[in-house]
Amino acid sequence: MKKCKFCNSKINKIKVVNFKFIKKNNFFYNCQYCKIEINPKKYNEKIYVYEKRNINFSGKKNIIYYLKSFFLFFFYLKIKKYFQKNKKLNILDFGSGSGEFTNILLNSKHNIYASDYLFNKPYYSKNINFINAKYIFNKKYHKKFDIIILRHVLEHIYNLKVFFKKLKKISKNNYVKIIIEVPNYESFWKKVLKNRWPGYFYPYHHYVFSKKFLKNHLSKNNLKIIKISNVETPIVGSYFYSLGLNRNLCKIVSIFLYPIQFFLSKMNFKSESILLVLKYD
Repeated sequence: MKKCKFCNSKINKIKVVNFKFIKKNNFFYNCQYCKIEINPKKYNEKIYVYEKRNINFSGKKNIIYYLKSFFLFFFYLKIKKYFQKNKKLNILDFGSGSGEFTNILLNSKHNIYASDYLFNKPYYSKNINFINAKYIFNKKYHKKFDIIILRHVLEHIYNLKVFFKKLKKISKNNYVKIIIEVPNYESFWKKVLKNRWPGYFYPYHHYVFSKKFLKNHLSKNNLKIIKISNVETPIVGSYFYSLGLNRNLCKIVSIFLYPIQFFLSKMNFKSESILLVLKYD
């Protein structure tokens, strides 16, 4: 890859190391003009979901599940103002993973749907509606949604233009709210952790987005930004995982070091993630 796929400008190669089990050299490419970093290697989105390192199949909720849920509840409080109260909404958690956030959405008293390629159903509430991701964009699927939430999903999508067109097909109308959270190109911790920064998450992430890129690219896809803001996602433990520490221990470390991470990010005015609320123009 010699030129940016979005603007055709010259790009710089960045070596990244996210996992101890990936031995060969891997690269993202930085476009200074677009303010985006790109992993051009295409992979099937299902691979990440089916990877046993990413899904806990025990069916038992442990301390990590509850700690993660605790932090996600604050994210829910941040976005719930976009949920109408005077009517029952269809809310989709796309890329729902282990279901911690999907379960929290039940507090809204709306109709909650989870979509992914695989579900660890013992983790989910019985009141959740399940939709396999391989069917949701099928012409025969007719359910429409008022709110679509994509927490750390967009960076996994190789063809953004096609994906936004697909999202519009499952949107109830032009007033649908699309809520997105992605790693931040300008993250303070990206500068500190360098090529082991968890936001790269090679080979599963295709992009690291900046606010500048998102503002320009989303408008080209007929999406209007209602709100753009900063959020702080616990990530420090993932750095230690890249060095070979136990995955569950790293998650606990990440959560307990979160206050320090949060403080330093705020001191440097650079959050770990970007939160966007969108609608179709």
